[in-house]
Amino acid sequence: MNRWHTLRTNSTANFTVALQCCDEESPDSSWWDDETRDRMERGIYHSFCFRVVVLWNGREIGADYLGDSIYENPEDFGREHIGINGTGAGSYYSDMVRSAIAEARKTLRNPPRVRRCDPAID
Repeated sequence: MNRWHTLRTNSTANFTVALQCCDEESPDSSWWDDETRDRMERGIYHSFCFRVVVLWNGREIGADYLGDSIYENPEDFGREHIGINGTGAGSYYSDMVRSAIAEARKTLRNPPRVRRCDPAID
């Protein structure tokens, strides 16, 4: 089971959008070039899974994931994809936020029906 580490959060009164990461459980080495393979084997690079999660009053209502991300440190993902380069192009983070928020909106439009269970009555 993965242990997620929060790298960044943005919050409002009821919602939190968080960027989190964990070690990739099953890295796919089929696309690695020789330099990447060498740095992975020497422990310089690591494979991470990133996710953006939307929380509503502490409950996850939307998420998007990006696995097999190779970096020295997970913070490098932020430097590369969170608007610092100013180009606005190729930002995985922006795409993940949009996708997680769309899922959260869909969840809030169609909340699951939960039957109240009271052992004294049932």
